[in-house]
Amino acid sequence: MRREKGHYRLLSRYMAKEFLLAFLVAFVFFFLIFFVNSILLLVQKILLKNITFSTMLLMVMLSMPQFLIYTFPFATLSGASMVLGDLNSSNELMALRSSGIPLSRVFLPILVLSLVLSFCTFLVSDYLLPWSNIQYKERLTLLMRDMPTFELESNGVNTVSNVLVANGPVEGNSIENLVMITTDRSDSNMSIASGSGSLEMIDVSNFVYRLDIEDASILLSDSSDSTTFVEAEGDHAYFYLDFSSQVPSLTSTDPVNLSSHELRESIEKRKPIEMADRTMYYEDLEDSRLKIASELRAAYSSGTKDLAGYRTAVSDLEDKYDPPVDFYSQYYKAELTKKYALSLACFFLTLIALPLGLLKLKYGKLTGFAVSLLVAVAYWYMLFYAQLEIFEISGPPYLLIFAPNLVVGLAGLALLFIMRKAR
Repeated sequence: MRREKGHYRLLSRYMAKEFLLAFLVAFVFFFLIFFVNSILLLVQKILLKNITFSTMLLMVMLSMPQFLIYTFPFATLSGASMVLGDLNSSNELMALRSSGIPLSRVFLPILVLSLVLSFCTFLVSDYLLPWSNIQYKERLTLLMRDMPTFELESNGVNTVSNVLVANGPVEGNSIENLVMITTDRSDSNMSIASGSGSLEMIDVSNFVYRLDIEDASILLSDSSDSTTFVEAEGDHAYFYLDFSSQVPSLTSTDPVNLSSHELRESIEKRKPIEMADRTMYYEDLEDSRLKIASELRAAYSSGTKDLAGYRTAVSDLEDKYDPPVDFYSQYYKAELTKKYALSLACFFLTLIALPLGLLKLKYGKLTGFAVSLLVAVAYWYMLFYAQLEIFEISGPPYLLIFAPNLVVGLAGLALLFIMRKAR
């Protein structure tokens, strides 16, 4: 008996080692897919041209947790598929079964490690992500305070969003020979010329600047009609430039960046509003029923024989007037459920990887990785679709958000049962 346990212990260590190596390869692959494009956009948006490499590296590291919550589940799926596919294609699984070792012993280390990775994913989602979001915003604010959105250089030209600034000599924030051109959303252009002026940030949190100019000439024109314009001059003028839209939204205070405790608190705060809306809905519904019933009785008393329209109106009330859906309440509930669903996805995706890894295919590791990509895309689509549908249902979205996990988990168990019967 001790010898048998020793064999199982050796098998468990081998499976755990192979799975973790495959998981690491898949982790790097998925992480780069989610991470690289967003980081390039981040660098472009915040215009980090004059900061140290260590500061840039810190900002990048603080933005990582939001990608890890997707990387862990998909890497777990790929790691399990690659390991089992490799063992099956090389007939090692057949050799193990011929030695009297059940498949459950082969699967057990992978399932245990998938639960460990599920716990790690939850820690990242519930603790590391909210913390990194706060740290990121604080450091970004300090960074933008010390680094002007406009890099004011003598005889330079700067373009940010819809604002172009050309200037002469610059000393500190003082500018000479200033020309500024802007285009707003109404397709009207504004051109400003000034002999001197200064640019100062007045709102660090929202990145709002004030442009103070002397001897200003201002021209407002319609971009679609060159004959329509307004011209004005003044000794002194102030302009406020709002660049909040240029600040990267990679991290924010959206529900996705809140902890489970904060989400539950938000849901509780929305409950009275949600209950009040539903109470009003049911009261209006009851009033409509009573009104139709009263009209039906009056029509019946007057001898009217065609009463089908009244009966149909009563039955159609529920279909015509759906219960109200509180947007924020549904949003918070969906994000809370997604936090647990994505964490447990490591385990549920492993369940479907087990039977897929038993398929007799060539190039087991490569084929297993390819199959895992298809499953990952299908899971991603189901989760995305579930998030879109949360506002189409009047009840809590818990089951809808968790449905992708149930689908892949039950599919995996069903395939295992079918393959076991076939063998």
